[in-house]
Amino acid sequence: MKKNRHHPTINRLPSHIRETVDEMIKSDFTYSEIAQFIGENGTKISISSVQRYASGLNETLENLKMSHENFKMIMAECENFRNPDITDAILILLQNQILTAINSQKSDVAGLEKLIKNTVALIRAVAFKKQIEIDSEKIFQEFDNMIFGALYDEKPQLYAEIKQFIEEKRQ
Repeated sequence: MKKNRHHPTINRLPSHIRETVDEMIKSDFTYSEIAQFIGENGTKISISSVQRYASGLNETLENLKMSHENFKMIMAECENFRNPDITDAILILLQNQILTAINSQKSDVAGLEKLIKNTVALIRAVAFKKQIEIDSEKIFQEFDNMIFGALYDEKPQLYAEIKQFIEEKRQ
């Protein structure tokens, strides 16, 4: 079922008043006080309209906070690796969330079904990533063998210089 999109009265207020309303909501003013403030600034509004707007604002703020926390966790996970790869960090976090959900006794059937689908998707993502890493390593090895094999056979002096250069750079 599709929800009707509503455009709260507060969204149509001048930006300086709307910003004040947002701050009042964050500062725990009552809905009555906020409705009174809006009324004093020329717009009649019901307390329930303020409540609906506040619910949406709080949900948005909570989502932003969760996104920020998830980003911090991903970056912290990246720091645990020598060669940070964002996909590895995300996969580790997803694994932890899945294990937490399995261990909780609150899982409902729909939630468990979603969890299983997400687990399968996670396993496929890991397998795909590992396959790409294996394929790229094989390609690099073949390229390396082809180039250095040809240099060794056709230009041995250049091969020796390159090999010495690489060894110096590794040290």
